[in-house]
Formats: sequence, C-alpha cells, structure tokens
Amino acid sequence: MRIGIDIDNVISNYNEELLNEYIEHDKKLRNSGIVNKKAYYIRNGMFDWTETEEEEFYKNNIERIVKNLKVKDGAKEYIDKLKEEGHYICIITGRDNGEYEEPYNMTKEWLDNNFIKYDKLILTDSYNKKEKAIKCLENNIDIMIDDSIGNCKCCIENNIKTFLMDTPYNRFTEISRVNNWKEFYEIIKNKL
Repeated sequence: MRIGIDIDNVISNYNEELLNEYIEHDKKLRNSGIVNKKAYYIRNGMFDWTETEEEEFYKNNIERIVKNLKVKDGAKEYIDKLKEEGHYICIITGRDNGEYEEPYNMTKEWLDNNFIKYDKLILTDSYNKKEKAIKCLENNIDIMIDDSIGNCKCCIENNIKTFLMDTPYNRFTEISRVNNWKEFYEIIKNKL
C-alpha cells in the first residue's frame, strides 16, 4: 500500500511545542496567559496579543520551533513497522509556504535526525488545501493521514482513503479519525 503521511501534528508534536512557545512568550509580553480557552486555534485569539504581535512572533520563531519538534508517541515505531511490512511511505507536508528559509532541507534533516523512514518527501503549500490531494494523485497514494480537515476533505473528494489524526481543533467533523499511531497501524494491518 502507498501511504501518504503529514508531519506536523501527525508525526511531530507541533501544536504542543507551539503552545509552549506562545505561553513562554506571553510571560514576557503581558503575562496574562491563555485568555480564551475556547479559541479555535493557538494563533487565533487564544492570547490577548494584537494581530501584529502574534504575526511577528510566529514569523520570527516558527523555523526555530519546527527544527526542534519532537516525534509524537508511536509515530516512529509504527512507521518503522509499516516500512518493514513493505508499505511505501510518502511524507507529504505543507511546509513550502514561504515561512521557512530552506523548507525541503530543513524537513529532510528533521526526518533524518529523528530516524523516520520514508520513500519520498514532498512539500506543498499549506495554504493551498487542494495541493496535497493533487500530490497524492500524482504519486498514487492509497491512503493519507493528516490533521487538516481541509486537506482531508480534498483527498476524500478525489477518492483517496483518508484519516484525520485527532487534535483539539479538528473534532467537529465526520471524517474518519484516529487518536494515535497504534489505531492507524491497526487499520492498515487489518486492510482497512
């Protein structure tokens, strides 16, 4: 089987690290903490920062944050199992969006440093929700796992079996989801 796998919030702990960084920066900025626990997303009204303050902090720190992400529990273990069982692993990540100086090299280095096995690495623009589905079709991907509702919907519209990795901000959809890597692996092992 040809499996497409997103990185941020699927292989990496992106949201956890981003939230930690925002909390630390808030202590220096205002020290008011999370003011809206029901905010849709960390970058959208969770803190009482101005739009300019938020954008500036994100822009100036996102590459450093991403380079230091950790691997989510079970991700490496189950990707290793999938590779050992003969599945083709295509990492398809939305990091080619102008936020990083050398996104391909940065991403490849992170994967290599964390010993993540894969056959192909593809970068897309995370702000173009159709691009991952196009790359899945071009690479004959049978199944895709992502945390973005938009990416998953586009894949589903193109008849690509898709699973949503559970996160707090994607729970309001009927897309098939998994809570962790073990669940995803069991689905693949049991032939969907």
